[in-house]
Amino acid sequence: MANKRKRVTKEINPDNLPSQKRSKKESITTNGSAKSKPSKALDKSPFTEHPTVDERKRELELYNKLGSEDVGDRVEAADAIISGLLGGECVPEPVLLRHLEKRLFRGLASGRNASRLGFSLVLTEILGQLFGEKDLASSKYPGLTFDRVLGILLEKTHAGGNVPGQEERDHYFGQLFGIECFVRSGILSDKTRWLSILDLLSKLSSKKSWLKPQCGYVIVQAVSQMNKKLAEVTLEKLSEEGFAKTPEGVGIWIAALGKYPDMKVPLQPWRHPLAATSFATLPAALKDSGRETSSEENGNKKPKQGNWTAQLHFVWDLILDHFVKLGNQSESDAAEQFKQFWNRIVDESFFSKSASDSQKFSGFMIFQKMLEGATNSTFIASNIFSRNLMVSLMNQAAKEDRYLHRAAVKALKSMEAVIEKAPHLLPTVLKELLGKHGAYNFDQRTNTKTVDKLLQHTKPSTVKSVLKTLQLKDASKSGLDEPKYYQALGGYLFRLASVPSDDPEIDTSAKSVPGLAISALTDLAYSNKAVPASIRESLRTRSTSAFAKLVRRPEDFGHLCNAILSIEADIDPDDEIAGSMLPGAYERLKDLLDPAKSTKRTREPRQALALLHAVGILQFYNQDPDVIDLFEELGECYEKLEGHNQMSGEGVSEYLVEILLAMVARPSSLMRQVSQQVFEAFTGYMTEEALKLLLDPLAVEESAKGQQALFSTEDEDMIDAEAADGESEEEQLDSDVEIVDLEDADSDVPDGSDGSLSDEDDKANAGADAENKDQEALDALDNALAEVLGSHRLDKDNEAESGDESDMTDSEMMAVDEKLAEIFKQRAKSTNKKKEKKDAKDTVINFKHRILDLLAIYVKKEAANAKGSGDVWDVLLPLLHLIRTTTAKPLSNKACDIIQTFSKSLKKAKGSSQVAKMPGLSLERMVSLLEELHEEATKDMSHAFARAVSTASLAVASVTCCEADTEEMVFALYARTQRKWFNGEVKIQPSFFSDWLNWCQSHASTAAAGGTTAQEQDKSTEK
Repeated sequence: MANKRKRVTKEINPDNLPSQKRSKKESITTNGSAKSKPSKALDKSPFTEHPTVDERKRELELYNKLGSEDVGDRVEAADAIISGLLGGECVPEPVLLRHLEKRLFRGLASGRNASRLGFSLVLTEILGQLFGEKDLASSKYPGLTFDRVLGILLEKTHAGGNVPGQEERDHYFGQLFGIECFVRSGILSDKTRWLSILDLLSKLSSKKSWLKPQCGYVIVQAVSQMNKKLAEVTLEKLSEEGFAKTPEGVGIWIAALGKYPDMKVPLQPWRHPLAATSFATLPAALKDSGRETSSEENGNKKPKQGNWTAQLHFVWDLILDHFVKLGNQSESDAAEQFKQFWNRIVDESFFSKSASDSQKFSGFMIFQKMLEGATNSTFIASNIFSRNLMVSLMNQAAKEDRYLHRAAVKALKSMEAVIEKAPHLLPTVLKELLGKHGAYNFDQRTNTKTVDKLLQHTKPSTVKSVLKTLQLKDASKSGLDEPKYYQALGGYLFRLASVPSDDPEIDTSAKSVPGLAISALTDLAYSNKAVPASIRESLRTRSTSAFAKLVRRPEDFGHLCNAILSIEADIDPDDEIAGSMLPGAYERLKDLLDPAKSTKRTREPRQALALLHAVGILQFYNQDPDVIDLFEELGECYEKLEGHNQMSGEGVSEYLVEILLAMVARPSSLMRQVSQQVFEAFTGYMTEEALKLLLDPLAVEESAKGQQALFSTEDEDMIDAEAADGESEEEQLDSDVEIVDLEDADSDVPDGSDGSLSDEDDKANAGADAENKDQEALDALDNALAEVLGSHRLDKDNEAESGDESDMTDSEMMAVDEKLAEIFKQRAKSTNKKKEKKDAKDTVINFKHRILDLLAIYVKKEAANAKGSGDVWDVLLPLLHLIRTTTAKPLSNKACDIIQTFSKSLKKAKGSSQVAKMPGLSLERMVSLLEELHEEATKDMSHAFARAVSTASLAVASVTCCEADTEEMVFALYARTQRKWFNGEVKIQPSFFSDWLNWCQSHASTAAAGGTTAQEQDKSTEK
């Protein structure tokens, strides 16, 4: 009864339940990676024959820890148990027998946590000491013979009776782990012992098909330990049992022949499974059909095959290792043998037309295995992209509804991972993907970005090979139409041009991936006469995008210029620009790139101006109509820069700003990037006049009138004439149609300067005005239609006059038709005008965004420069005016951010001081600026504007309070402004004054802390 109660207690113990039956809270998924909890050292004293209660608790703790999923816990517990059994004088035989029977062998059949791993660790060591070099079985434990210990294993792992499937599985795995302990202990050099183990493995593999690979792997481990004669006996016995023509048998043969190449092997079925003479029968052995069969062929039992699994057989590791070792001896021989093996065994078997989905799935896993193992064996990577495999790979990856789509995509991703680790394989892999068995437009065929991602791993050592693979001498060899080939090539070169340079110091295209790529792309788009004219424009657009990406990286500056210099396009000899201005631009570009003429101070401006020349030449080849003016301005800018270098020239910044403003006005990513890079290099050259050119457009109206002021160069008389023509056209309309009402409905709202509404009222009523205008336009249209048709709207039945309704004649209907056509024509004109107004507003706002991008660069650099000219302070008022007047919130937010950047950069210039004197800065000018800022603060009550103007005012105050006189002026100015606010004379957000008080408090705290420190220093000096 007591024993029964103990068993019940043990059965309900959560630690003794199978892992799948435990709750998630009780399951510890460390898998050897988690940190073991600190615990006291385990007791390693010998176990006793009659343990007490405490000793049984100790044993229970040790064996529970031996089954832990934590590697450290298992090793620690194994050391304590082995020391307790065989340490010192060793325990008596009954004690060791009890542990073997009741604990160790019995524990192998447990599915709890990692029990099999821990118990196998102890058993391997005990078996090694019992029957190995120490031979304790003969000296101390004569009753524990090899056969008896093996019998204990079979007894404790026997799944007898009608047991559940999981319990049967646990017992089979326990027996397999126990047999593996005998193998790993190294005690099977004796023929009798090994044959008994081999017999057990053979029987065990025949019981369940899923045990066959595991049993075969144990035999492979044993073969590596045995001598040549015993290995020959093993192969003979396996051959007799029909084990050779299985994946496990192939692995055993390869392992044995790998250790003893000259050993005697059975005549059947092969001398060496990987020899060319064996290729006729080898596919049947390696090709897993996924069917279970027990049929007999020629009187021999065919071993039962397991169901298809997603785990690759271990034989492929041995095959890969065999060819890698063969390649280390003779790569040419290894390449030929591997090519024959792959085509016959894998490509024509796993990927044949008759192959099942499971076989193709296994084929994809074999492909991944070989590719991952080919990092140092190029001949393997060059031969695995065979014809049938590539067909299956592209077909399965192309569509998500394909059965093996995920397997194919996984194979492609493994390819990317291999190239990332071993980029030297890229030329080989790329050649196969785009070559004979692949497709030049591989990414389009597979609906992936495999080639694009692979090209990102191009290195300077492989870029020439990659370009050679991409640039075919004969476009027809790509399998594509000529336009499609050049489109694909342009895409590949564009991707290569986006690869960042490994060494930022490298400026020559000959040593750089993006340098060579952009040169090839430029040649394709501008110089290659074989490119069809139909796609040349798209290639030039792609090259322009590549230039835009290069400009973002200063280390790639030289690549763009070198690519421009390499253009050899046909030029019309009658072209005046090409004959006069283009050669001069080329000469200036080469001169600016000459490192001998650059100093540390002029290097960045010269490079920036060279960049502008390169872009100008590119615009010429793109047939830009404004390139004449650009070349002239660049020439002037170049001369001014040279004069500036000699300390005798001025005005370079004014020319530069004019050029950059013309560039940012274009909707081009390249122009925007170039303008920012160039402007950053010239911020130190900015003058007050140049800054004014940059700030003036911010005050322009965001309307068609503003657009006209910014971009139109037409004469005002011509504009007035066009307006008069428009009016005369309206007067020529039929007098019966009231078109005047339609025009009045669509007319502009008067500007703020002409009306009585303030800017604040305009913003508040903008939405209502737009709705009223739309409704008035609809009403006018209804009235016009009613007059022409002689009808009325349904909601005006009461107002309508009753009259005779007679049919119209044909002439009357024609007249009505003409009037209706005229009405809708005018309606369309009014709609177009609305669109033009919206487009004009968007154009002005976008232009202001580009200017703010330049100002952000200027403010970030110059506000942090303590020795700057002081012109940077001139940006504050225009930015505040823009925040107050713009109708575009993103524009207002960007201007606010620039003012915040101004404040942060100024703090860097001041250092740790909150109030600091800036050299060369006029304090009277700062006081005047502060007064204007306070005046500006009264013009808008929005919180964003108040925050911006407060930040600007405090920035000015921080450099103005450095002297007593100006400090008094600052405090007096804040007091006057606050008093006006108190009396209701002005409207200002209260935060404007609270920010000032907080700033004063922070300064006071800093000053007090500094004073305390000074006093302490004085006291210490006196002492």
